[in-house]
Amino acid sequence: MSLKYSKWHVVSILLIIVALAGSFGCKSESANNKPDTTKISDAVLTTAVDNDSKPTDPVKNVFSTGTPAIYCSFKLSDVSPEAMIKVSWIYVKGEDPNMQDSVIDETYSIASGEGGSYYLALYVDKPASGWYKGEYKVVLSVNNVEKVTVPFKIE
Repeated sequence: MSLKYSKWHVVSILLIIVALAGSFGCKSESANNKPDTTKISDAVLTTAVDNDSKPTDPVKNVFSTGTPAIYCSFKLSDVSPEAMIKVSWIYVKGEDPNMQDSVIDETYSIASGEGGSYYLALYVDKPASGWYKGEYKVVLSVNNVEKVTVPFKIE
């Protein structure tokens, strides 16, 4: 499956690379001395979002095997400086027992705007071979700490 990126996400990925390259041998004082305050809320799944990353199609947790893409829209608030957001798409179980508990897609992004609130939306395209029927979940983490899990099904 492929994950599409907006210009913001591409810039975020480039910032991650620069941050990781600069972090070898030195750490940011602010990252070490401030507790993480970043919160994730309002995490939902849908088939379309607007320019503000908010759902425009109905929110749901069951999708058909013909669904072209699934979006996860969520709100970040009280954002800590340099907070690393990780989104993992996981096939839990179902039609293909060999894929059980497999991470099918994952992306990282550095949150922007200390203390601010905004929505993000990431999506995963239907694979060329189609969706496997079964149970899935999206796991949203901040600094490798799981914050929210959104289960869904493909039927």
